[in-house]
Amino acid sequence: MKLINSLRGRRIRHIGELSKEEVTAILDLAQWFRENQNDKSFLKLAEGKTQGLVFVYESTRTRMGFETAMNELGGCNVYMPTSNTMINKGETWADTARAMNRMVHVATLRLWDQSHLEEMAEQISIPLINACTPQDHTTQVLGQLLTMRQSHGKLKGLNVVYVGMTRGVVHSLMRVCPVMGMHLTTACPEAYKFDEKVFADGRRLAKQYGTKLNITHHLIEAVKTADVIEGGVLLRSKLAGEKLPEEAQVIVDKFRVNRRVLKAAKKGCTFQHSGPIFRGYEMTDDVLDDPKSLVWEEAENAKYVKKALLALLLKP
Repeated sequence: MKLINSLRGRRIRHIGELSKEEVTAILDLAQWFRENQNDKSFLKLAEGKTQGLVFVYESTRTRMGFETAMNELGGCNVYMPTSNTMINKGETWADTARAMNRMVHVATLRLWDQSHLEEMAEQISIPLINACTPQDHTTQVLGQLLTMRQSHGKLKGLNVVYVGMTRGVVHSLMRVCPVMGMHLTTACPEAYKFDEKVFADGRRLAKQYGTKLNITHHLIEAVKTADVIEGGVLLRSKLAGEKLPEEAQVIVDKFRVNRRVLKAAKKGCTFQHSGPIFRGYEMTDDVLDDPKSLVWEEAENAKYVKKALLALLLKP
């Protein structure tokens, strides 16, 4: 399979840095990886290379996906939770990046602050991947797009409804959906605010590409035109242990995806969720286990997306 060259060596600070052609190329390669799991063509692409994973907080899917993806490309991993590094003792992000630049071949960063990622990106010449900040979750959202494309046969024209907190996943959706010709509605608690720069980017791109970007606080109304309902974590304290003051104002019941919500959606609407999964909290068991639920499909696809992105970044 022929690989594009434009991603080789890139530092991906957020999904908005990817063109439509690059997003499509990543999805196409991820699909190829999924369909050709026994093919050995890429087994040595990352041989002799190491991925450094700097994670501020815990992860299941993101860490497992990146580590297995790198292994399957012939490389290895160094997992560095910041609680076990000298960042925890006061070493700067910039100096940590300088050390990584001399020892690993790709930096994969899951941080609480986008500015820390930007600080590290300025100090390294190796490829970099944003593996989640409050402003972005590139690979998770690309995994969502791959799942949508598989289940609906296209991306252009799809109506996506995101329900959850206003963090990395929805910010990435705001930047990528318009570029791919998709309409996005966000159903979120009124207490939550969006990153102003990302929201401005989303509105500008929606106008440029002729798509819709809507915000609502009424889930049932939002899903009436939905082709895909994309669930997300509602409370940040459930995800990363940070309890924000706004959480006290969130009525979880208003944003829980249940059978009534699915029935209000368009015929053929599918349900996805980026995880982690808190059963009975953001969705009911009967929705999670429904045939229309593609939650576990999305989790698997996000792994293939990570593998595709690593392959394109590390391409000789």
